[in-house]
Amino acid sequence: MSGTALAEPVVDERELYFENGLPGFPEAHRFTLNRWGDEDSPFSILRSLEQEGLEFVVVPPVVFFPSYAPEVDDATVGRLELHTSEDALLLAVVTLGDKPTDATANLMGPIVINRHTRKAAQAVLATSGYELRTPLVGGEP
Repeated sequence: MSGTALAEPVVDERELYFENGLPGFPEAHRFTLNRWGDEDSPFSILRSLEQEGLEFVVVPPVVFFPSYAPEVDDATVGRLELHTSEDALLLAVVTLGDKPTDATANLMGPIVINRHTRKAAQAVLATSGYELRTPLVGGEP
């Protein structure tokens, strides 16, 4: 499934469920999304409900990378019960730096969320050509 994400800010305090946790955090299954910044900010915080202090800055990748359209593997599509690309919300995990221009996005491992069931997973795009640390500014893949 090739996916695109809406460029709208993500604000949704309903629970998301990662059946297998996240890579590096296999015990973290339940998360919420909370806006980060003012009402015009595209950024959100993916916050664990189980591990205090475990949170990630995320953004719909199309905000910074309009041509981003990864191929999500069939196993992830099936596990999340995605029937069309419109069922999915894609988010990229952002790594912040000392300066705003140092921020990068993980385009190799997007967070994929089924908008209807709230099931989520971090896909690993092994042969995508996308990078783990793509600069947010001037980093169009």
